[in-house]
Amino acid sequence: MGEHRGGSSARGISKGPIFVVVLIVLIVAGFFGWKALGSRIADQGEQAAGTCVEGGKTLDVTADPSIAPQIEELGKRYTLTSPVVRDHCITIAVHGAPTPAVGAALAAGAQSTWDASALGPRPGLWVAQSSFDTAPLAGQSVMNGEPRSLATSPLVLAVSPDTAAELKSAGAAWKSLPSELTMALPVGSTETVMATQAVAADVSGAGAGPVTTEQARSSPVTSALTTLALQFQTLPNPPATTADALAALSSGAQDNVKAVPTTEQSIAQSANPAMTAYSPIGATPVADYPAVVVSGAGIDETSSRAAAQFSEYMREAASSKIFVDSGFRVEGQGDPNLGALPLTRIASTLVPASAETAAVLGNVVANPVSVRSASIVMDTSTPMGVDDGGRSRLANIVTALEAQLGRSPDASDVGLAAFNTTERVLVPGAPLSAPDHRGALTAALNGLRAEGKSAKYPALAAAYKVAVDGYDSGRTNSVLLVTSSSTDESTMTRAELLSAIAAAGNASRSVHVDILVVGAGNDISTLQDVSDRTGGTLIRVDSTADPALAGAVAKLLS
Repeated sequence: MGEHRGGSSARGISKGPIFVVVLIVLIVAGFFGWKALGSRIADQGEQAAGTCVEGGKTLDVTADPSIAPQIEELGKRYTLTSPVVRDHCITIAVHGAPTPAVGAALAAGAQSTWDASALGPRPGLWVAQSSFDTAPLAGQSVMNGEPRSLATSPLVLAVSPDTAAELKSAGAAWKSLPSELTMALPVGSTETVMATQAVAADVSGAGAGPVTTEQARSSPVTSALTTLALQFQTLPNPPATTADALAALSSGAQDNVKAVPTTEQSIAQSANPAMTAYSPIGATPVADYPAVVVSGAGIDETSSRAAAQFSEYMREAASSKIFVDSGFRVEGQGDPNLGALPLTRIASTLVPASAETAAVLGNVVANPVSVRSASIVMDTSTPMGVDDGGRSRLANIVTALEAQLGRSPDASDVGLAAFNTTERVLVPGAPLSAPDHRGALTAALNGLRAEGKSAKYPALAAAYKVAVDGYDSGRTNSVLLVTSSSTDESTMTRAELLSAIAAAGNASRSVHVDILVVGAGNDISTLQDVSDRTGGTLIRVDSTADPALAGAVAKLLS
């Protein structure tokens, strides 16, 4: 019989499956462990960035004083969010400084020219009052990217309620403001720049602009701006700034400003019942408060990025509400809080002019030509035909005179005479506003030819007597003699000339004899005596090709 296995022996379990299960468990555990380790590494990276491993950094922001309080508040809020830029913790520091001064300093370029005592630290972000201020910086390495607006406010005229009613009734436009409305135009003010361009656009027919340099130099524009500027500058104490002008308007002082170009927001913030706003018909300039990321010396990549991020933060709906609550307008938000001031409706927005055009207009306002009664007496003798820089002396002087007459106000009365051997009246005196009078003067000047001898003494004596006899008490009265320094060739002597001037003079009829002399010669002493005795001015130029000629003519006819 066969034998069987003993009943006490146990059956064995295969080891293969066990090994497989253990291996699977280890693989799964390793996978989740690796994932956890990766998450911890990522978290640690984020924490490292959030702890500002590069330290703290201050972003200096310079803002126009009219919006600086709101920018400062937003700067505090933004800092509390603990912003981090390139491993730097960012703190916002806001400084208020006048836009024109900041713009001029940035345009200068060199960091060494920045006046920190007056303007604060050189900023990484600049909030200017308007694009009228940033336009001159276009093309320079000052702005990093295209500036974008944070808020806006239209330029209007701050006036008394009674004046506003009169202007509205008359439908007053920028080109047709009443002559008795003395408008504040302090030189260098942003508001003056904007108002000047609005007047120029309306007078020249430029519509919404931008005004061109050719339009800025045209007689209608220069005449209109000169009249406004003179009206303001001849006040007993013309305010030096827009803020001063608003204070003067509020005080109701006699013989002072009646209208102040300013923003709608500034009038609303004043909450002064003695002031309201009038928006002249025509394109409206707008203060658009562009945020400029500044580039150049001392501005690194971190500052630039922080400036861009802070700018975007201020444009967020929750942030920009602070502007609306303060009377500014913000695109996409409701009407601003203007208190009792009615909202200005804008038909069209004026586009800022180029830097060159703005400079031309600014020069007219800064250096207006006075209203005067002037007799221009031109020497057309042979010495005036001498070649001077490729053109004759006479041609160069005619060009300078034409430019100055183009800047002269319409109310000025101007006549033209010429002489060589004899004197002749070419264009009788008349207001420049008279039909075709400017054209007649231009044609006569361009028709002059240099020939013959010089009889300047009798021509000057005759012109002076006519000017005294026809004295106009409402204007500055003068005779402008333009001559070479060559010796007078008439029969009249020095003594006879001085005697004739004395005989024609009248203490109650002040007529200045102003003289422009070309070249050096023995005759200048006599002419200087005539000028001195009549309270005039003598200017001598060596060459009519010298750029200084234009300034000399301007001084003698201003």
